[in-house]
Amino acid sequence: MKRSQTHKELLDFRKRLRSAPDDVDALSELASAYMESGRCADAVVVLQQLLAKRPRDVKSMIDCGTCYRRLGLLESAATEFERAARTAPGSAPARYNLGRVYDLMGRFEDAIGQHSAAIGLSPDDPEPHYRLGVTFARKQEFEEAVRNYERAIEADYGCAKAHTNLGYTLDRLGKTDKAILEFKRAIEIDPDNAERHLNLGAIYGEKGMLPEAIEEFRCASAIDPTSAEAHFNLGTALLGCDEGDEAGAELELAVKYAADNPAAHYRLGVVYSGKGMFAKALAEFQRVIALEGETGDACYQMGFALSSLDRLDDAERFLRKAAAASPDDPKVHYQLGIVMDRLGRSVDAVDSYRRADKLHARS
Repeated sequence: MKRSQTHKELLDFRKRLRSAPDDVDALSELASAYMESGRCADAVVVLQQLLAKRPRDVKSMIDCGTCYRRLGLLESAATEFERAARTAPGSAPARYNLGRVYDLMGRFEDAIGQHSAAIGLSPDDPEPHYRLGVTFARKQEFEEAVRNYERAIEADYGCAKAHTNLGYTLDRLGKTDKAILEFKRAIEIDPDNAERHLNLGAIYGEKGMLPEAIEEFRCASAIDPTSAEAHFNLGTALLGCDEGDEAGAELELAVKYAADNPAAHYRLGVVYSGKGMFAKALAEFQRVIALEGETGDACYQMGFALSSLDRLDDAERFLRKAAAASPDDPKVHYQLGIVMDRLGRSVDAVDSYRRADKLHARS
């Protein structure tokens, strides 16, 4: 529903209620309009008024519980769904929604019981099978999760999220080729969903199939141009194919849309270093350190960029921090040796080179 249309309907319902405050149909429609427009707190107020007039209205209980769930008020949501299940023990939606909230609360056994009850009441509905699969996956019982996702697909082959979650779970079980098939089926059903392309691209990347991964990440970024994840994954895959210029452009978009992603800043800094743009690289590595502290990798890259900018004392400081964090990394000691050479400290340089050679021989 368009926002302007929803706003007009809200005004109409309020006008009806002013002239007839006991009009339960108007209250019900107002609550639905609030829910549809995302105003769940307002919807709860109206639904409670409705339940005061119709205390056995199971639909209103379920809607109220749904609003509480969307607001993150899980205890209140559980209370409403429990009331609905007591009022109508044969209501599959009440059982299903109660199971869903129990799952979010970490009450997995209770969730399994409610989802199983919903399945018994409505065996051809894919949703309880799907949600039961989610609960088993959260319990790390992946074989059971697979069985329930497959049952959801049997009930409705067009349930894209069941194919997606089945793909995730098969991947966890090491069945990568089958996982790829499920991700592809999810895309066939819902081709304009960026997340589904990201899923398939990620598993291609894990298998080292970078051209295929790049194609999926391109699709994801075309569908959602502001997706930092899509640009980051595309930039990373392009780096793996030595496409530095395009990788840099994608990583610049990744940090534009997610400025607090240290991995994106780090990889963008690596691209800048590779292109000899050391001042820009330095700014990215400084951002990494601001976000996640002085890690060995970040300190090494800082030291390399600083030495390339002839800031040798600062370079030594960061390279020594890198050596302390990663004492068995030969490249750190080798770069430290170069800096010592340039500072005229030949004894220290020789010591660092020897350390690097020994570590390299071990590897």
